[in-house]
Amino acid sequence: MQNIFKKILVYILFFYSLSNYYEFFSWYLGDEQMIIEDAYQLSLLSSIPMFIFIFLIHFFYYPKDNSDRANVISFPPIIFLFSVNLAFTISMSNMYYFQIYELPEIFNIFRSTNMGLLLIIFALIIFYFSLNEFNKKNEDPIPTSPSNLIIDYGIYSLTRNPMYLALLIMQIGIGMILSVIHIVIFTLITYFILKNYVIFPEEEYLENKFGDEYIKYKNSVNRWI
Repeated sequence: MQNIFKKILVYILFFYSLSNYYEFFSWYLGDEQMIIEDAYQLSLLSSIPMFIFIFLIHFFYYPKDNSDRANVISFPPIIFLFSVNLAFTISMSNMYYFQIYELPEIFNIFRSTNMGLLLIIFALIIFYFSLNEFNKKNEDPIPTSPSNLIIDYGIYSLTRNPMYLALLIMQIGIGMILSVIHIVIFTLITYFILKNYVIFPEEEYLENKFGDEYIKYKNSVNRWI
């Protein structure tokens, strides 16, 4: 019963946030007029429930047992969502409330619906091939679960972290297609967190568990591309 309540709660928060995001960007990218105060309020109704959702997902589902897993800071998709949501919140708070700064016009090159869409499609293709290799071996791709083998073929023979690479590409694409440059810029924060608090702990765990087998793979395939 408790698990059902948790699922219902996080689903409600997630879809409530998404519905507000949809309403906000229907206005933001459209031709309709909206009072600045209302736009800011709607942006908060989009981002705050998402922050709560992110916190609860980590609190409810992050494993407490450290015996056989990488000691990563959180689930990578949650890190991605947090970065995108934080970038959106800062951008809209500055635009509609604080109005402290303006980004240089050169950053407008990151406003492109077509390029953003292409990057998102490219990221989804990488996700597909990455997850497919795990599914072939019935392995769980979530880094908070135990690893039973090293997947070093397919797309993993080209990059050791294709799914994290896809998250970064997708974040850039989302920022471009939504015309929120902060989301693109915050890809650097996502990269920093993934590298230092997900990938490094994963590599340490895999080296300790698989020894020379993983070290050989690590030395022969680049981390990114």
